[in-house]
Amino acid sequence: MGVGSRRNVWLAVVVAGIGVSACGAQAPGATESAGVAETRVQMTALRDTFVKATVDAGFTCKIAPPVIEVVDVPSFGNYGPETNTLKTGAWEQMPKAERGIFYQLAGPGATEEAVRAEFETDAHHWIFVHEMGHWWQACRGVVDHGDHWAIESGANRIAAAYWRERDATIVPHMRAAFEQVLSHAPNPVPAGQEVKAYFNANYQTLGPSPAYPWFQSKMCVTVIDERPMPTFAQALGETKP
Repeated sequence: MGVGSRRNVWLAVVVAGIGVSACGAQAPGATESAGVAETRVQMTALRDTFVKATVDAGFTCKIAPPVIEVVDVPSFGNYGPETNTLKTGAWEQMPKAERGIFYQLAGPGATEEAVRAEFETDAHHWIFVHEMGHWWQACRGVVDHGDHWAIESGANRIAAAYWRERDATIVPHMRAAFEQVLSHAPNPVPAGQEVKAYFNANYQTLGPSPAYPWFQSKMCVTVIDERPMPTFAQALGETKP
C-alpha cells in the first residue's frame, strides 16, 4: 500500500471486525450521479476556501490547487503529490461495509441523518483538510526523509488550526473519537521504546494494521492539546522542508 493510501486508514479500522472494500470507483464513461456531482461541488468549494485561507494568511503556493477526484477510497481521503490529486468519496459510492463504520462511530440507534453527519464530519471535514495539509506540505517543499511522524503530525496540526478558526464543533468531536481509540486499543509500542521512533522505524508495516489507528489518534490528541494553540497562519508558516 502506498503512503497516501495509508495516511487515514486509521478511520477505516477503528471499528473492529468491519472489512473495508477497495471497490466503488465510477466506471469510465459512466453517467455521474447527482450525489457524486454534489460531492465534487462541495469538496471543490472547501478546497478553494482552504486555498483562500492560505492566501489570506499571507502565503502563496506555486503548485495549483489539487484536482478533486470523487471516488471510493478505503482511507476516505488521499492526496497524491505525484499527480496533485485529492481523492474523496461520496456516500453513495461506498459499499455496505464502509458505511457500517460510520454507523458504528455515530453510536447505537443513530438515525440515517446522524450517520451521514458523522461521515461528513470525519471524511469531508477532518480527513479532507488533513489531506489539504499534505498539499500545503508539497507547496512548502516538504520531503519525506523518514520522519513520517512529523509529516502526519504536521497535516493534523494544520487541520486542527484550520477548523478551530472556522467551526468550533469539529475539533472537539474528533478529539473525542481519538480518545475513544486510545482507550479501547492496546498500546502497540514495545516497553522501553519511544513512540515516534517506533512509528518511523515500522511505518511500512504498520499500515494498514490494527495498530495504526492508535498512532494516528496519539498524534492527533497531541497536536489538538498543544499549548499555546497555533493559529492557522502559524501552522502554515511553521511547515518547512
